[in-house]
Amino acid sequence: MPTRLLQTWSADELMGKPGDERIIKLRPSDRRPPQIQQASENLPKLDAPRLDSIRRVRPSNDKKWVALTFDLCEQADDKTGYDRNIVNFLRDHQIQASFFAGGKWMRSHEDKTLQLMADTRFEIGNHGWTHGNLHVLKGQKMLEQIVWTQAEYERIWGILNSRAKQFGLEQDMHGVPRQPRVMRFPYGTCSVEALHTTNELGLSAIQWDVVSGDTSRKLSPETLARNVINQVRPGSIVVFHANARGIHTAAALPIIVHALQEKGFSFLTVSRLLEQGVPESAKECYELQPGDNLRYDTLFGEGTE
Repeated sequence: MPTRLLQTWSADELMGKPGDERIIKLRPSDRRPPQIQQASENLPKLDAPRLDSIRRVRPSNDKKWVALTFDLCEQADDKTGYDRNIVNFLRDHQIQASFFAGGKWMRSHEDKTLQLMADTRFEIGNHGWTHGNLHVLKGQKMLEQIVWTQAEYERIWGILNSRAKQFGLEQDMHGVPRQPRVMRFPYGTCSVEALHTTNELGLSAIQWDVVSGDTSRKLSPETLARNVINQVRPGSIVVFHANARGIHTAAALPIIVHALQEKGFSFLTVSRLLEQGVPESAKECYELQPGDNLRYDTLFGEGTE
């Protein structure tokens, strides 16, 4: 059941409105740091199975679990969208999902971030401040991408906590983490330093074993759906986008969900999936095989705009 906090918004507010999906190019770029640049407390140390770059989970039982994940990327030189049709479908069909949000995206979409936070079917993970390439960025620049996002999430968590008190729903905040517990590297790339730093900060680094390919304009919704359905296996983590960079994601999602349910699959957030078995991890970050995303260093450099 979703938290009662979600009911503090009207149905129309939760539904969203035309234009939410719009992507706006910013001139000049928005390079402002967050109001708060450091979270108030450190996360607990990770157990050994939660270290390294987690690609999928090997279930400890015969249950067919799968995690649908949606990236909410935003760089310094744009304000990306909010794909309300994806979120509305997940809510209407009570599908659990994880959203990996950039810190700047959360600042640009504060009310939508609050709504995602307030829904216990969802979780929000860290996706870097301005989608920085953490295979290229080093030292302080790399660290800021991670810790600024943690701090921005916690700032918005404080707003939700105040809202809960306003409506007499303080107890409902027990299910809303004060900070993200999972991280996804922008571009799916990381250095040894970035991976170690992420884990030292108490964040599990979440990759994927199923690439939807939803940023491609060449794929029809049916082809996109078929690609995902054919790749999913028990414990899979699927990567999509919900910031309007996923071209046909909203149209393909009902096909995917229905087909996987017909095959006996059920849906969990990444964090809940991690509780169902043993993570399968790698010492480096890649899309489907080692080295296949190193081209992004040349294409995007630091990757923040």
